[in-house]
Amino acid sequence: MSDTTKGYLWLFFTITIFSTYEVVGSIFAHAIHPLLINAIRFSVGGLVLLPLAIKTMRREQLQLRGPDLLALFGLGFLNAGICMGLQQYSLRYTEASTAAVLISSNPLFVSLLSVFFFKESLTKDKIMALLLGIGGMLLVSGGLQSQNALGPILATLASVVWAIFTVAGKKLSQRYGSLVMNTFSFLLGGGFLLILTAILQVPLTGLTPSNILLLAYVGVVVTGIGYYAFFTGLLYLDTTVGAAVFFFKPALATIFAFLILGEPISIRKIAGIMVIMVAMGLVIPSVKEMVKKTLTGVGA
Repeated sequence: MSDTTKGYLWLFFTITIFSTYEVVGSIFAHAIHPLLINAIRFSVGGLVLLPLAIKTMRREQLQLRGPDLLALFGLGFLNAGICMGLQQYSLRYTEASTAAVLISSNPLFVSLLSVFFFKESLTKDKIMALLLGIGGMLLVSGGLQSQNALGPILATLASVVWAIFTVAGKKLSQRYGSLVMNTFSFLLGGGFLLILTAILQVPLTGLTPSNILLLAYVGVVVTGIGYYAFFTGLLYLDTTVGAAVFFFKPALATIFAFLILGEPISIRKIAGIMVIMVAMGLVIPSVKEMVKKTLTGVGA
């Protein structure tokens, strides 16, 4: 088996795991406080990744300094506390598939933020992608009718915050690598949320045996093993290809929500997913390259 094939298999495994998060999270969304969910999820996920991160730091002779730890704490709270807090709350008010599709649109916001933070050019592709993305998100969410607006709005805000997290973490990721950055931001963010749940006396209601097993799945499998698979895949493939795997999450998450939760797959939602995928294809370099190669092959 070639290294390229190994890389794609690892990344396919990654996106399959990631696509189950909203489906599983919706099962206990109303029973367990979102703050407690994310405190457990990211603390456990960080602990799963910690041995790998320490091994990497020793091999690369990396040291985390005070300012870096502070920045990692900020990133961890931004991700675990705000972004995933918004996402988990959204699951109380909208379908799992809708929440999954909306947060998967974050590359659109990353491309827009990069214009302001990294002085990247605002190309026609980016403008078109943003307009298409907004249209697709409205299709998926069913518009902004009063009876169903809150969930999609929260999921969209989560997507924006995730884009901010991605842009804000770029320098630390370049310095220490994504594995080290994510591991310590998970631990610091999740650990802080654990302290916060104790201070705020968040009730432990909903922690039934079945929900604890689901929480363990989200922490160990989705956050721990999922990120391990992602980083392993990147050992064999270019990073931009890794970003492209999220291109497939909207479709996979919708299928899982249908099979596990019985959520209907409407023509409107399918159309919205396709529009968002086209929009993301305009801003994810590896997807654009794949499309060009496909068209070249067809032309030949």
